Amino acid sequence: MMAWVAANGGVRAIGGAGEATVRTVDWEDRTSGPELVQPVEDCVTGSLSELRVPVENATLTDASGGRRYDLIEPVALDRGQFLLDCRLAVGGGRTANREPSMELYCRFDGPAFVRRVGEQVVVSLGEERPVTLGFREHCEDPSTVTVPPTPAGVADAISRLSAALRTTGPARSHPSMRDHPPVVEVGDERSIPDAVDAATPETGIELRLPESLEYLFVGAPLAYYLGATVTVEPEATPKLVAPSADVECRFRELPTFQHGVARLLRQVFFYDTLVRDLEGESPARRDALLDRFDLDPATLRRRTPAQRLARYFCVTEPDFDEYLPEWHFSTYAAPELDNVRSLPYLLDALSLIYLPESSELRGTELLERTLDDFYRSGSHASRRSVASVDRVDPELRAGRIHAWLAGGAPIDAFKTSPQAYENRRRYQDRRGTPLSVTVVLNDEEMYDEHAAVADIYQERSADLPLSVDIEEHLTSAELAEVFASPNDFVHYIGHCDADGLECPDGRFTASSLDSCETRTFFLNACGSYHEGLELIERGSVGGAVTLTRVLDRQAAKVGTAFSRLLVHGFGLEPAMQLSRRRIMMGKDYAVVGDGTYTLAPTPDSPVVGWLERDDGRFRLSCEALTARRIGDCFQPAFGEASSYHGTATETVLTRDELVDVLSKTPLPIIYDNEFHWSDDLATELAASR
Repeated sequence: MMAWVAANGGVRAIGGAGEATVRTVDWEDRTSGPELVQPVEDCVTGSLSELRVPVENATLTDASGGRRYDLIEPVALDRGQFLLDCRLAVGGGRTANREPSMELYCRFDGPAFVRRVGEQVVVSLGEERPVTLGFREHCEDPSTVTVPPTPAGVADAISRLSAALRTTGPARSHPSMRDHPPVVEVGDERSIPDAVDAATPETGIELRLPESLEYLFVGAPLAYYLGATVTVEPEATPKLVAPSADVECRFRELPTFQHGVARLLRQVFFYDTLVRDLEGESPARRDALLDRFDLDPATLRRRTPAQRLARYFCVTEPDFDEYLPEWHFSTYAAPELDNVRSLPYLLDALSLIYLPESSELRGTELLERTLDDFYRSGSHASRRSVASVDRVDPELRAGRIHAWLAGGAPIDAFKTSPQAYENRRRYQDRRGTPLSVTVVLNDEEMYDEHAAVADIYQERSADLPLSVDIEEHLTSAELAEVFASPNDFVHYIGHCDADGLECPDGRFTASSLDSCETRTFFLNACGSYHEGLELIERGSVGGAVTLTRVLDRQAAKVGTAFSRLLVHGFGLEPAMQLSRRRIMMGKDYAVVGDGTYTLAPTPDSPVVGWLERDDGRFRLSCEALTARRIGDCFQPAFGEASSYHGTATETVLTRDELVDVLSKTPLPIIYDNEFHWSDDLATELAASR
């Protein structure tokens, strides 16, 4: 995992390959600037007059025309958009993966003067202008750990996943200090690569569990973050011990065990974010919280992981839950051997893991009959039925975003699978310039939605390079070719029934594909759930689907909102969470695959605003909505102080102030429990003055 932090006179990129500092002149943070289409792990936007990049090699490209410039000699650039792509010269790496390297993408506007000076590339703009810096790490696939198909073997694998931690100090709470854990396979013979063995920390902390997969799945996130060795014994009492620091924490048995380990992980993680010392980071209220919890950060940073854990156990704060940030992500995983291979991907996102519990959902037959005439399938409803889906109502725990790695089709959570996470890894090095989006209309009655989403993608292509293809009335063979071809996103608008997606010559079924090369998708058609799952099994990372029949007008509302959120940097599940708010029957829409996946990179974490009236004024709360940045800070669009992910910032504004701010900053706003885009809401509020 890569990230950037502010450094004296520049921006420092941190990753498993090491660190590199990009030197800047006249740097100032900005909330918007040139946008990147390249897949990046973190990016930052600011204004500067010059930057110096330590490089191993570099290429310079005209972002609009594709012309490449030879940097053997200095280059004077005229007006236009340009992309500098550099492999950074780094040092100080520690990783369990093989041969990592770091890459920088810099988007800027000309005129400019670019030259090589020794081992650096220097970009001189002549005046302060906005730029965007994006960072990513190139690694070969993570090392693979193979363990026997037993609880002891799984415990051994979990003990090795903390090899991904770049430090066992409090800075491990920042995402840049956690690389991707080794991949896990279950096999006949145990195999631990030397690189993983060498990188596995020795913390003196041990998690002792009963000999069952249930305890191992639930305890995995805590063991991973603490760098604990996991052991199993029949009928053992679950407990966390650190003999060198006189720590022994006993947990209750399942199901209470899952709440105990989740709370402890959240506590330790939160204390680490307060105690760590990262250059340029000064989140609001940190000093006040350190005083309240009586924590001495300098002393704690010098202590061993076991000693620091012991000190955290001594914190007594009766109102602790009031200060604890909301957790970002939880997964409800069936404790089965086939799901063991998903653990590294879940821990990479630092997901809490719970055992799946749910109740059945029973539809209201009267409501279904009343709405029948208005469903998306229109006249087709009387002839064909949609594929049945066993919907379940999960018992959700802590977390803003929820994944369901178990049987049934959940509401309020995305349905995932081991294959989805493995597909994500397969796409990590696909470079698309620009991103490719295909919009397919196979239903004339839904032309309005087709035109609206096409406009959204094409409008966004002015800022974020997108290649948008508009297709209509595709045959089953033509639609199959779309999904089998390299596409970053396919938006299908039409009909679906138990036989597949409707085409003029019959039906297309995803099961007919040998492989799917489409990364993400939206099948906006009645009952497309099973087709979406098949696309995941054939190679996609994730996508949006429907669980049953849907109304034409409501489908259009969800489709347009989802499209706009997706191209503005929201992940699949967060985008669907917000889009569902636009309609009454929001539970009919869901995400399958990896719902944390983000199609379009953005300089900052995507933010959602919550607006309410406050005694003649307006109270605006903003929070980041992402499953991949826990432990980082975000800069709200309104206000100066940064905040931890999981906390909300609040600003009280007059109507005029609010209209001014909303008109300048595009973001989704929830007002009167309804979804709005900030610019649309600003227009409404201005008209009612």
